[in-house]
Amino acid sequence: MLYQIQRITMQFVRFGAKKAPAMYNLPEITESAQKLEELVCKEQDAQIQRRYHMLLLLKTGEAKSRSGAARHLGVHRNTIADWLGLYEEGGLEGLRKVGEPGPDPGQQSIPLETMEQLKRRLSEPEGFGSYKEIQRWLAEGFGLELPYTTVHRIVRYDLEAKPKTPRPSHPKKASGSK
Repeated sequence: MLYQIQRITMQFVRFGAKKAPAMYNLPEITESAQKLEELVCKEQDAQIQRRYHMLLLLKTGEAKSRSGAARHLGVHRNTIADWLGLYEEGGLEGLRKVGEPGPDPGQQSIPLETMEQLKRRLSEPEGFGSYKEIQRWLAEGFGLELPYTTVHRIVRYDLEAKPKTPRPSHPKKASGSK
């Protein structure tokens, strides 16, 4: 890989190009290094402070690439790419946008009507044989293709229920003893 990069660089030098092409173009950082340094020092939110620090690293040349900035800040290079995208779209204000992790509030895997039917079915004495059976019931009856872990979480922790099929007893166990 290194040999290929050196060979490409040599070809550009041989044909009169001033420098090898950048693999990814970094955006033009319009703020001065001094202003970025002030922003890094004054910012209280650590997430935003790291984003400003990334701009400072790129502006001063301490990091010459996304990967270099990522190594310096201890994040993945794709995170740096995301931050640079935010900066290109909205400048410093764009960098201040920090999204909340997880799904949007109010988003539910199972609609309320289906959830009510599931609660009723779980409250019946026979219930379901397994979480896999609940998963199949949701898929066949309501067209909901949910991962096993989602079904388990909803039934076990959200609804605080369990499949209610009694497990088989050993045949030698006396039915009336104890």
